[in-house]
Amino acid sequence: MKQRDIDAKNANKNQGGKKKSKAAVEAEKEAKAKAEAEKKAKKEGKQQEEEVKEEVVIHPYERQLADRKGRTKQMTELDDEIQQVRMIELDYEKTQLMDNVNTNINDFDEEIKEMQKEKYRLESDLKSAELKLILLFEELILLKSMQPEDLRLSNELKKCTESKGFIIKEIQEISRKLISKR
Repeated sequence: MKQRDIDAKNANKNQGGKKKSKAAVEAEKEAKAKAEAEKKAKKEGKQQEEEVKEEVVIHPYERQLADRKGRTKQMTELDDEIQQVRMIELDYEKTQLMDNVNTNINDFDEEIKEMQKEKYRLESDLKSAELKLILLFEELILLKSMQPEDLRLSNELKKCTESKGFIIKEIQEISRKLISKR
């Protein structure tokens, strides 16, 4: 139908060579856009169908058989043998995948154990550092509490050294006077 609309508009366009109205021009543009969108949708649909066809894997023997309603598949010895071979292959793949998964799990568990050991070591170091910090903080508090006493004692020591110096000077003067009297 849409193609007919486009053809009709083209025919109207070719008749008489009259100027088109804006609405007619817009209608033509919309029709072209719809036609292009339909073409794209059809192409995408075909591509999707091809992808679906590629995904479905049909055994070559089954492709030769015509599908009938109510058909029962008769198994031959060869089919049984092929099925057994396929089952053996699948079992082998399963064991390989299970082994791979188990080794990955074991490796992961080993790494977790190592990380736990490292965590315990780091926690131990952290506790040790915390104890050192607490000890140093206690020493700081003790030193700050002793600071006034230390200042008092240092002032007293200064006074005592000054008095010692005066006493030594007096002793020297007295010893000179004694020497001079002799």
